Amino acid sequence: MLQRGKDCTVLLHLVTAVMSAKYEKRRDPITCLYIRSENAFPEQDRFIAQCQVYFNLDVMTVQLSIKEALSEVLAKKPNLKACLMGTRRTDPFSSKLNVFQMTDPDWPQVMRVSPVLDWHYCDIWDYLLYYKVPYCKLYDMGFTSLGNAKNTIRNPSLIYNDVRLGKEIYLPAYKMLNEDKERSGRDIRE
Repeated sequence: MLQRGKDCTVLLHLVTAVMSAKYEKRRDPITCLYIRSENAFPEQDRFIAQCQVYFNLDVMTVQLSIKEALSEVLAKKPNLKACLMGTRRTDPFSSKLNVFQMTDPDWPQVMRVSPVLDWHYCDIWDYLLYYKVPYCKLYDMGFTSLGNAKNTIRNPSLIYNDVRLGKEIYLPAYKMLNEDKERSGRDIRE
């Protein structure tokens, strides 16, 4: 499943690295599901298009709930048995997940595989920066967790008083040291 965030970006890079090492002549695109928010930031859509080329992806874009989207994917690809997820344990409703876990009984049945489940915020950023993996530019603007344009603001924890410029600026997401503040800019209501 492809979201527009940093965790899924790390996952895609890991998957393509393994696929390239194991199957040198692999040319088939990797199938990804992008659940697009009705109020997606334009930068998110541009980043998905960039990922499609960079990672050689076949992106199925839908505007549905995760459950409905998964049903649609399985209807089109009935042989699909597993779904790679860029979920971390600190994500909402993820603290009790296992790396390999079937979806809940009332969901379409597929094995969820979450290779970065036990990674921390700093691990994700260390990986992206070390391997120079492209990521959504919103992170350079002070966003640390991406929802959509109606429920996400830049993270207040990243405000920096730049005396040289004489104004407050937002530091990039990778400068945040307290991972407990990762979602401080999320779930903002109008």
